[in-house]
Amino acid sequence: MSFSDSHDRVSRMLRLAATANDVWAEIGDFGALADWHPVVTKCEVDEIDGDTYRVLTTADGARLLEMLVEAGPRHYTYRITESPLPVDDYRSTLSVVPEPDGGCHVYWGATFEPTDPSADDVVGGIYDAGFEALRDRFGA
Repeated sequence: MSFSDSHDRVSRMLRLAATANDVWAEIGDFGALADWHPVVTKCEVDEIDGDTYRVLTTADGARLLEMLVEAGPRHYTYRITESPLPVDDYRSTLSVVPEPDGGCHVYWGATFEPTDPSADDVVGGIYDAGFEALRDRFGA
């Protein structure tokens, strides 16, 4: 996919002491975001016209509709189709990569077209909150 210069990129990487398999068992289910991300209070998965979607409800009552684009061993890519976030054309990948010492790195990154100057900070803040919860759960 080719993006114009109007697209921003935000990403985070986190080193965890746990194995990639243990971390992926916790975060790898597309419908499990509410189980580990403190901002998401509810995550419902549904299939619409052969595509897998999740409806997220946040602690402040916001709702987001996200579509699973691709999934593989220890990664998935999704796009936001409806959301109050200040972004358009948002596409994101969450992945876990094993390290030789038995730990792992978690990567979460997105490209999107910002609709407000705050977009990078908003997206980064969502990733940071999730990574803080993972660090608390698995250790760095």
